[in-house]
Amino acid sequence: MSAPVFNAEAAGKRLRAMVAEAKEMQAAAEGPVTDTVAGWLAAHYAAAAHEKLDGAEGGQHWEILHAFVHDWALLRRGDQAAARLQLDREHFVWEQANSQCQKEKEFREWVKKPEIREELFPEQEAGLTPETLRKIEKELNLL
Repeated sequence: MSAPVFNAEAAGKRLRAMVAEAKEMQAAAEGPVTDTVAGWLAAHYAAAAHEKLDGAEGGQHWEILHAFVHDWALLRRGDQAAARLQLDREHFVWEQANSQCQKEKEFREWVKKPEIREELFPEQEAGLTPETLRKIEKELNLL
């Protein structure tokens, strides 16, 4: 049996369809789909835990509660990791903006240095040079 041939065009088409579907789902969820599903699951999980605990007797109550607390801690750890990632992203954006601002400030200070200004903007006499004046006079037959 031969290996399937990779078709880049078909793969690109599938990927574009996936992107469109994901955007549609994010619009419907008004944000990340995983956040919406997590909220939905958390509510159902809490309701199921409550039902199971209501039906528990004696030592079962503690065992069930212990299992739910363990599961819930894992879910919260995921929430905290996502929040930390968001903070890291925001910090990175802030650092980029701050770095750009700092570069511009340093550039302005650099351009103010006399030796740099002299190199970038050499002093020139104002007005026309004597040679240019002679050419103008000759062309206009002023003399």
